[in-house]
Amino acid sequence: MQRLQSILILACEGNKDLSHGRDYKALRSPLISRPDLADVIPRYIRAERDLASFWAYIKRFSPKWEERRQHVWSSFRPLFDRVEGRTKPPRNSGAWTGRRTPAQQARIVLAMVPDAQLAIEMLLQEQVRGLHNGGDVDPERQQGIELLRELHAALGDLLRLAETGQGLTKQLQLVKAIKDKTLAMSKETLGVTLAGIPQMASSSVFGLAAYTFINIISKGVSDEVSIGASAAVMAAHTAGAIAKKPQAAAQPDAPYPG
Repeated sequence: MQRLQSILILACEGNKDLSHGRDYKALRSPLISRPDLADVIPRYIRAERDLASFWAYIKRFSPKWEERRQHVWSSFRPLFDRVEGRTKPPRNSGAWTGRRTPAQQARIVLAMVPDAQLAIEMLLQEQVRGLHNGGDVDPERQQGIELLRELHAALGDLLRLAETGQGLTKQLQLVKAIKDKTLAMSKETLGVTLAGIPQMASSSVFGLAAYTFINIISKGVSDEVSIGASAAVMAAHTAGAIAKKPQAAAQPDAPYPG
């Protein structure tokens, strides 16, 4: 986390080293997947997926370097305190009943929705590419793509509600309904492949990751340990599939604007 803070401090000063952008993404991903840190991770880390986005955010925060740096240092203090054992995660008061408290549900949403969105984005990329191979557009493929886009947008709204401390129940119900509607098109047991839509092996991994994340987000589980374990397993599968995509490996990070 010290390395991540250092990268952001340099970014506050306008540093545009491309390797920092890659390091930021690599350090950010496992951090936002930890439920025990969900309440102390700076919101801009969760919201800004790359340094270009962070640069736009921090420029809006202040035109002065020193004020930007102070903002990063102060926002990291609760995170360092948690990691170094000076504070503990909020008590899981729903552990005895099997029900999540609103605060616990919000932490799960904050920790897992970004990964669910990433898996859907990867799935969408492959499906959209399939529309440009000539011939007539398969109506079922187009319908599946629209449903995935709708699911991605609903997850984004859910994340914004959690970030601002608003009620999640209605939006959780909407996310689950859209997910169930998407799976209704499936011909396979796990619901990874949409009906009549040929997919690559990596699409299956992305689809399984997305739907597993959404199930964890929207359904009850026995405790936070199982949440964390499921998140770690699915994040590893998703990251592995992404790493195998040639086009993802070949494209360097674009420099963020000065």
